[in-house]
Amino acid sequence: MMAAASDLAAPTIRTFACAARHVRRTLQRAGLALLLAASALAPGLPAHAGEAAAGIVSRSLADIDYADVRDALAEAITEEGITAPVVSHFADMLARTADDLGHRADLYARAEILSFCSVGVAARLAAEAAENIALCPLSIAVYALPGTPRTVTLAYRAPMLESAGGDAARALLARIVARTARLVGRP
Repeated sequence: MMAAASDLAAPTIRTFACAARHVRRTLQRAGLALLLAASALAPGLPAHAGEAAAGIVSRSLADIDYADVRDALAEAITEEGITAPVVSHFADMLARTADDLGHRADLYARAEILSFCSVGVAARLAAEAAENIALCPLSIAVYALPGTPRTVTLAYRAPMLESAGGDAARALLARIVARTARLVGRP
């Protein structure tokens, strides 16, 4: 009695898939190690852990619940007349990929990125230069670290564009962060 071709192929496919996962993880770890080594040697990059990259603006709020700040941020965005933001669950993603990429699963206690688009700011940016489309959508991150879960930080990347559109984007982001702080009682 002969075995069906599919019966013979199944173990080979499973073995190949397992080997492919192992190779992918090894390459990812090697790539991460090379990236970290290169960033340590590259001029102009932050030299110390926790040092913000150029153009990143942050505001920390102490002794506060993460969910309160996150909800206030979503409300501050909609109060600008912008539709509800798209939420990226950043801490969850990092926790899920920790084994594959070789980083700690608890880089953040909680972290999300809220992305949104102001049609007024987007139109101004696009009218200035077509490639400014890359600046949209805008986003603001909200996070707390494992050692200080009641210190919640809001952070955003301010467009480095020196123009009316860049000014409008920076003003909008600053207004949203300030409104978020006011909504949680931190003027």
